[in-house]
Amino acid sequence: MIRCGYGDNIKSQDDSQFEANVKKAEKLGMPWGAYIYSYATTTAEAKSEADHVKRLLKGKKPTLPIAFDMEDADGYKSKHNAMDKKTITAICKTFLTEIKKAGYYPMLYSSLSWFGTYIDKSVYSKYDLWVAQWNSTCDYKGKNLGMWQYGGEINYIRSNKIAGKVVDQDYCYKDFQLN
Repeated sequence: MIRCGYGDNIKSQDDSQFEANVKKAEKLGMPWGAYIYSYATTTAEAKSEADHVKRLLKGKKPTLPIAFDMEDADGYKSKHNAMDKKTITAICKTFLTEIKKAGYYPMLYSSLSWFGTYIDKSVYSKYDLWVAQWNSTCDYKGKNLGMWQYGGEINYIRSNKIAGKVVDQDYCYKDFQLN
């Protein structure tokens, strides 16, 4: 899953590595999908974020879903009073509907704790989920579990010593291969 950008449909919010990462994945024959980190606090902003993704995907053929990354890692939504379930649910519904109408396979990404707390089941039960839960197993058991993001340590050698770094890793539960 390759980040294409974050926030509104403006070029400065494109991920500068998106094009290169897509080309590398395709050159290696690696399946790829995309995600956008959402800063939306209104449904109008969610539509702009969907337009952002559609602009960046023009002429491309992702083979995995297009995910909406709904979280508040930096506190932006909290600072803008957009942390109630009704607002977050409406934002998610708007984005996912727009992506589906554009012919892409939409997926909703969030932490396990956000599903149910900030996102109503009426939305997240309709789409495959990419669940973030840094744990030894994924505790979400719904039929629509598409991917699970977890943490793991990658070891490498630095200055003749074994070092490590915790990184995001993903497990795919479905064979999407959309194209």
